[in-house]
Amino acid sequence: MVDFSTGFGRHVSARLRREQIIWLTTVDRRRSPQPRPVWFQWNGSTILIFSQRQGAKVGHIRRNPCVALNLNSDPLGDEVTVILGQARVLKRWPAGTRIAEYLKKYRRGLRNLGMTPESFRKDYGVPIEIRPAAIRGF
Repeated sequence: MVDFSTGFGRHVSARLRREQIIWLTTVDRRRSPQPRPVWFQWNGSTILIFSQRQGAKVGHIRRNPCVALNLNSDPLGDEVTVILGQARVLKRWPAGTRIAEYLKKYRRGLRNLGMTPESFRKDYGVPIEIRPAAIRGF
């Protein structure tokens, strides 16, 4: 379990609340890492992302739930954040306000893509939840 109450843990949690993009790395059938930038939502304990039904990351996670997440560093190479965790493809959409918070966060991005919340839910209908197991960085 990751301790987000330490100085570094609080810093990572704050970044997860404000950043727009996180890099998700899964592992394909050949055990080759497959990084990709994704939108995400942090609720203080898990990271939620969405995928298209045929997205490669869905198959990768079903075969191997171990993932890595990285936040971009600053221009000088500081602010390095790496999160290792376990991902799972959810059978249902998360309950409560989580979806509303996600859609609010990416309201502008959806608009820029010509999408509505409804079209996003249809096109990216597979929720994936990641539970952090370790963090490192500086």
